[in-house]
Amino acid sequence: MKSFFSISENLKITSVAIGKFDGVHLAHRKLFDLLDTNGCTLVIDKAGSECITPLEIRQKLIPCPAYLLPFKEIHSWDGKEFIHFLCQKLPHLKRIVVGYDFRFGKNKNYGADDLKSLFKGEVVIVPEIKIEGIPLHSSIIRELIGFGDIFLANKLLGRNYELFGKVVSGQNLGSKELYPTINIKTRLFVLPGNGVYASLTRIQSKVFPSVSFVGNRLSTDRNFSIESHLLDKEIVLDQKSIRIEFVQKIRDNKHFQSLPELKTQIGADIQNAKQILRCL
Repeated sequence: MKSFFSISENLKITSVAIGKFDGVHLAHRKLFDLLDTNGCTLVIDKAGSECITPLEIRQKLIPCPAYLLPFKEIHSWDGKEFIHFLCQKLPHLKRIVVGYDFRFGKNKNYGADDLKSLFKGEVVIVPEIKIEGIPLHSSIIRELIGFGDIFLANKLLGRNYELFGKVVSGQNLGSKELYPTINIKTRLFVLPGNGVYASLTRIQSKVFPSVSFVGNRLSTDRNFSIESHLLDKEIVLDQKSIRIEFVQKIRDNKHFQSLPELKTQIGADIQNAKQILRCL
């Protein structure tokens, strides 16, 4: 994502939506809909913090030009400094679009309503949006993911939550005594609550129904792992990274006394995952 500091001041941008846009959920899409044909987004990002959606994917989900505005560069500015900078970089700016809970300036002392007194153009504030009585907010989606309520988190996102990860070696127990899995290692993602999930595993452009596990392997080495078993499919994996979309939680993590007992449970998990994914 290109830095906002590096863009040309000659761009004919006339409207801008500002926010973190972590998750790029359904409420964010309301902001994008209020931009004109010469609109863009400013993505305020705290580098190194856990996120729902990494920057490179946010850029693909946002339907207009998106520019990165690092939080560390602007956190000490007061409201006037921020708006002056914005208008200097976007001299044709006529409309600013933000959510009702937008905060900016030093110590977040300024709110969405303050924009109306600081900016001479139009300020559009999108009110709180709820789905099934739940406020659409990234912090709530984070909590749902952490609790393992992926089904509801996906409703608020308007898409399946996904992890991207580097393929790593596992215990090599799967192909010998259990079920073969693809193991991944990832960082800076909000991780789903420990347990087993019906999922979709993306390898390059192909999507495979799967059952995925997140948590410590309580029945074997007790190490943490993220792994996915492709349903009724064996492939020779030559990719360095894959994506796992989480559809619905099947069960919590659990300790089993023996590998045959664990294998029986995984077999039941596979059948549950097939039933869930069949309804998609």
